[in-house]
Amino acid sequence: MHLDTKIFSTFENQILTIDLHVAGEPLRLIINGIPSIRGQSINDKRLYIGENMDYVRLLLTKEPRGHRDMFAGIVTEPVSDEGHFGIVFMDARRYPYMCGHGIIGAVTAFIEMGWLEAKEAKSQVVVDTPSGSVRSSARVQEMTDRRLRVESVAFRMESAFAFLLDQSLEVPGYGRFTVDVVFAGGFFVMVPIGQTGLTLTPEKAPELARLGMAVIHAGNQQLKVQHPLFPYINTIDVVEFYEPVNKSLMKGKNIVILGEGHVDRSPCGTGTSAKLALLHRRGVLRLGQTLVNEGMLGTTFEGQITREIDVGGLPAIVPEIRGSAYITGLHRFVLTPDDPFPGGFLV
Repeated sequence: MHLDTKIFSTFENQILTIDLHVAGEPLRLIINGIPSIRGQSINDKRLYIGENMDYVRLLLTKEPRGHRDMFAGIVTEPVSDEGHFGIVFMDARRYPYMCGHGIIGAVTAFIEMGWLEAKEAKSQVVVDTPSGSVRSSARVQEMTDRRLRVESVAFRMESAFAFLLDQSLEVPGYGRFTVDVVFAGGFFVMVPIGQTGLTLTPEKAPELARLGMAVIHAGNQQLKVQHPLFPYINTIDVVEFYEPVNKSLMKGKNIVILGEGHVDRSPCGTGTSAKLALLHRRGVLRLGQTLVNEGMLGTTFEGQITREIDVGGLPAIVPEIRGSAYITGLHRFVLTPDDPFPGGFLV
């Protein structure tokens, strides 16, 4: 059956996206169809979107166009001299400062769609984010049909560091846990899975999501956090449940919970960075060593400590994370005037 594509012109306002998955975790890149975004820095743009354009997030991350576990990013022009493009991250609850799988997916999309020229097999891309400019490196292969395939992307975060160690946290309805708090693009509560009686498997994801949200709520009530250089970063937004690292293989496994009970399908880029920082602080992982970090689906990211630094008097690291992304669709989203759910919903 041949359908007339003039149907696309019947909708006056269309939002164009590229959808990908990164080690199983969704990413929806918003590339066209929204008003211009004011702000000199990407964080300024993040605040402007939250105050003036939150309908975009609600429409595209929540049902019926998205779901509780959808993650998205609005692509912007770069704000730094070296930047190739900027991105404002969002999920069903908030606007994160940084997202590792978002960097991997966005760089993959820009190269494979031909928006960035890949001059070498290893191409350098700088992405401007709310937490600063992120340097990345893409391994690119030319396919037989002349298309470019990005085999993997590695990115370096500006810093990650252990902030609080061995904290006692009372979680109503669940009991008391001994946790650590780590900064990696945002503040993580790190919970050994052995304390929970659960396992890092897909069938336990609903229980881990409920426990994770309870941990985040309790952490924000009982633990005081504030970035030593950026005082406006002062909340706990993510929890990471993790297994002990296999030291002989240098391999770990975790599940990360964020947003509105969002269960990360991937090993989580910032979550892997948080794990590197904690392992380094505990003396388990040294400079230059590689950790293979596994998510609940069995997919992996590779993480490495590239430098040891100081952040506001705290010992910190510069982590590098590598992973792969895959384009899954090109979409045109519309909103009819009488749609009863312009702001979406979650069940």
